[in-house]
Amino acid sequence: PETAPSEEQARAIAAMYRDTVNYMKAAGVRVVNMSWGGSRKDVENELEQKGIGANKEERAEMSRKIFKIGKDALQEAIAGAPGILFVAAAGNSDNDNDFSEMIPSALTCPNLITIGAIDSSGKPTGFTTFGKGVTLYANGFEVESYIPGGKRLKFSGTSMASPNVANLAGKVLALDP
Repeated sequence: PETAPSEEQARAIAAMYRDTVNYMKAAGVRVVNMSWGGSRKDVENELEQKGIGANKEERAEMSRKIFKIGKDALQEAIAGAPGILFVAAAGNSDNDNDFSEMIPSALTCPNLITIGAIDSSGKPTGFTTFGKGVTLYANGFEVESYIPGGKRLKFSGTSMASPNVANLAGKVLALDP
């Protein structure tokens, strides 16, 4: 069974962030796609689902502490790897990533760019997360993608947009390291 969010679990995740970025630095990685995310509200909801906390206010306070451990560690790990460009998917919740306390998309580092999704007309999709931290927008609507077995399907989301940007960044770095 999955464990409930806790400060202990958050410290383990924080260590994983540091270890992973250190591995990337040692391996000479230059561009990382980050098509994942989470928020403080996700932690609070999970606490509620597990029946932890006496009330909403207590769960909110617990979630702030738990979330901050991981958020601070990820911010520190990314900031400590200035030679790597981190490309984060903004999210698909049609919300402001900074207000919603989303990671990694609401983090602020000079080597992190956050990508929203646009449709074929070049307009932001109805699902894309937005906010002052969303640096660029790329195609994230009905992107043809390979699935296991070699078949192709069309998928939509900022996790379809951010790899387009990571791909371009990798090509630019290959041309001019």
